Amino acid sequence: MGNLVFIGDLTAYQKEIDNIRSKQYQRLLTQADRYQKMELPKIHPKESTTYIGIAIVNLALAYRLSGCKKYLDDAKRFINAVLSYEKWGNAHLVNVDLSASWILFGLSLGYDWLKYDLTDEERTRVVDKIRHHAKIMYDYRINTYGTGWSSNFYQNHNWINMTGLAAAGYVLQDDYEEGKKYVEEAKYNFERVFSYLPEDGSNYEGVVYWRYGGMWLFVYAHLLKVQEGIDYFKMSGYLKNTFYYRLYQACGDLRQQMNFGDCHDRHSGHTACVYYKCASEYGNGYAQKLGNLVVDQFLEEEASQSKVKPGILPEAVFEFLWYNPRIEEKDFSNLPLVKYFEDLGLLTVRNSWNLDSKVLTIKCGYPGGKKQWFTSHNLQKEEGIQCLSLSHHHPDNLSYIFSSGSEYLNCEDGYNRNIMPDSHNVILVDGTYADVSDVNDVYVASIESRLEKTNGQYDVEDYGGNVTCFEAKGSLVVYRGETQNIYPLEYGMKEVSRTLFTDGLKFWVYIDVCRSDKEHKYTIISNTNKRANKCDNAEYNTYVYSMDTGDIRYTVFSNEEIQSRQYNQEIISVMTTQEPDKVCKTTIETLAIESTERVYDQVFFECFTYENAGTEISFNDGVLTIKDEGKTYLLSCSPKTNKVDILVREGVVLINEFHL
Repeated sequence: MGNLVFIGDLTAYQKEIDNIRSKQYQRLLTQADRYQKMELPKIHPKESTTYIGIAIVNLALAYRLSGCKKYLDDAKRFINAVLSYEKWGNAHLVNVDLSASWILFGLSLGYDWLKYDLTDEERTRVVDKIRHHAKIMYDYRINTYGTGWSSNFYQNHNWINMTGLAAAGYVLQDDYEEGKKYVEEAKYNFERVFSYLPEDGSNYEGVVYWRYGGMWLFVYAHLLKVQEGIDYFKMSGYLKNTFYYRLYQACGDLRQQMNFGDCHDRHSGHTACVYYKCASEYGNGYAQKLGNLVVDQFLEEEASQSKVKPGILPEAVFEFLWYNPRIEEKDFSNLPLVKYFEDLGLLTVRNSWNLDSKVLTIKCGYPGGKKQWFTSHNLQKEEGIQCLSLSHHHPDNLSYIFSSGSEYLNCEDGYNRNIMPDSHNVILVDGTYADVSDVNDVYVASIESRLEKTNGQYDVEDYGGNVTCFEAKGSLVVYRGETQNIYPLEYGMKEVSRTLFTDGLKFWVYIDVCRSDKEHKYTIISNTNKRANKCDNAEYNTYVYSMDTGDIRYTVFSNEEIQSRQYNQEIISVMTTQEPDKVCKTTIETLAIESTERVYDQVFFECFTYENAGTEISFNDGVLTIKDEGKTYLLSCSPKTNKVDILVREGVVLINEFHL
């Protein structure tokens, strides 16, 4: 029967199903069995149908490997369902977006893998449907090129839709001329995509869209490698390094993720097939370990808790094909505890790789990441291509998340279409973060507003944040981000910065500096899962968060008088226009600490310590003193001189110093 599209020679896999690939084979059959109980709507439902496309692929491979006729019959049942639907998709971009592309991908591979088990009449019907929908997808791409997903090279819609078109092209090209056209169009698209992605592997959309849409970068790269021998796994820094972005954005228990960006929930983060592919392509034992952890321990929890569909279970087909049993696991304890991703200005600090470890992550950078920001504006100027779309990237410069084991202290707003200034743990100026708010793409809307106000004279390359210091010396970590260019121009901000200092997360401190040509009220936001309990008898502005993993004390000092407010935020958003009745709800507790009067300059010292750790803190004459386990840490800052000094002494001996 020759080589199969996306697989090549199936014989090598067939030989391993009873031995070294048996676990992945049984996982595939288990998934295929699930489909037998699934009823398929006779007319296209008012919801996403991505699950039907991937079901066809799972059933087709299960049949080819097992020879069991029930899988062939079920595959035909799913194929006939999509053949009967006049249109693929619901409500928004029908026939030319995600539901259509998942089905086009699945139907194309299903046809190729099963075509010798179909009747002539069945083959004709399937091919006609593939040709019909592939042409619609291709025509839309050509007719809208320069706007929308057709040229959103950094967005998951582009990656998924063009992979669906590519699969159709490879299946059609031997018999139909247009197939070659679809193949070449996809190759042209992904040549640009892979050249534009950041080499450090970071993903501006956050972990949830990394696992949902980012998986398709691996799907396409695999498809191209099998079909033509063109190997982006060797050429792309993004593909090589992106596993580490995902790993370092895991919370302590590794089950959940640090939820920057649009996150439907904290369990929508794992995709074992991608971990296995990273392990296979790069000999990455850490990726092999995480893949095995997910399949052996996290699979059912991820499947039941995740709101992202189709979800992890239908990825069984990719797990089977991408698992390399010859890659040995490596223990995470061999990896550094601190990791910095320059493109996003994203830092993660862990105190260990134990499942009860503490994890802190903070970010500050250009909207969408530095490479995307500059690339997209160059494409706009040089080719008139509107590439920038940042609705899944939240306005979160200087925001941070902290977790301990499975428990979160600081949190993000989840999936949000109407983002407000206090939705993140940021610094506000007169209650404001960016030029606009209450929209789903704050950064792009803000830059459009700024260009309109300045008659197009504003240089967009000045818009964004920068990490101006990152140092890691043993367990000591210093990070400083500056983001004053994000605030409205009329505010006259000269500096809005946050410096993080920690010693192995025994404690951590933020030094927030606000300087302006005008008087303002400055506010620091702390969003958490649990409400802060104010310590009325404390000498300073102190709050305690009750945590199962150990209560955390939050103390704030300032060179100016401060006051506080506490309130609850409930964020409710529709996750997809295809299912407008399904919403994502997130509840966060907000503590806002702010100036009592309008001032030009202000410095806040935010101190997080463990309630029962014996850490001592004091603040005198603008100097914060921390004493812990025989060490003394002195932190000071003057907004007038724009200088942060950090001295670390053991006993009376100075062992480290930082001057920012």
